[in-house]
Amino acid sequence: MRYLVITFLVLFALGLMGAVFAADIVTVPTANQLKAGEVDLAAYYLFLDFAKPMPQFVRVQTFYVGVTDRLEIDAHRYDLDTVGPDTVWIASYKVLSETKDLPDLVVGARDFAEREAHPAMRQKTSYYVSAAKTLNPPAPGAAPKLPIWRLHLSLGTEDPSLLGDLRHDGFFGGVQVLVTPKIGVVALNDGEDLITGVTYTHGPKWPTIKAGTFGDHSWVGINYTFNMK
Repeated sequence: MRYLVITFLVLFALGLMGAVFAADIVTVPTANQLKAGEVDLAAYYLFLDFAKPMPQFVRVQTFYVGVTDRLEIDAHRYDLDTVGPDTVWIASYKVLSETKDLPDLVVGARDFAEREAHPAMRQKTSYYVSAAKTLNPPAPGAAPKLPIWRLHLSLGTEDPSLLGDLRHDGFFGGVQVLVTPKIGVVALNDGEDLITGVTYTHGPKWPTIKAGTFGDHSWVGINYTFNMK
């Protein structure tokens, strides 16, 4: 078993109004993008399947902000029990917005800001191009026909910030599904591990609770998206 872990943890907020997929999936770059003025805050706890004295858990806090309808800036703070906290900064820009025939298309850079990198979380800026297409989006003003499927495909350079493992190198991606207006599921591969999650949102303006697996590990989390305008 590899000393990989932290992280990913799924920041998979499924919007209720219009059945829109919002926010993002932590450490797995996608073309999901916040609008100008939108903010997403989240906290996660990852239970590590390692024997002692290896690390036993990771706490993660994330902050996403839509600077414009195309530019998003994110900060991910990782607190590994045997390492201590470290913060990774991400910037992404939407090149294309989804239409009937075209996908959302986003370019981005992870870990671009200088930091005091721990040996287990080496710093090297990685770059990616991500596309996403909703297969059966709801028509304007019409009730959505569930389930709604959203496919993700990305191409990136190696990212060693997650405990030294090389993720996002080459092609990676997966699928999100809005099963009901309240329940969503996700399955993604980041180039190293299969990531799964289930999300539940009680209603508009409620936080989203979620849980899932990351390779041999498990995680729980909560996030809340709001608009500063």
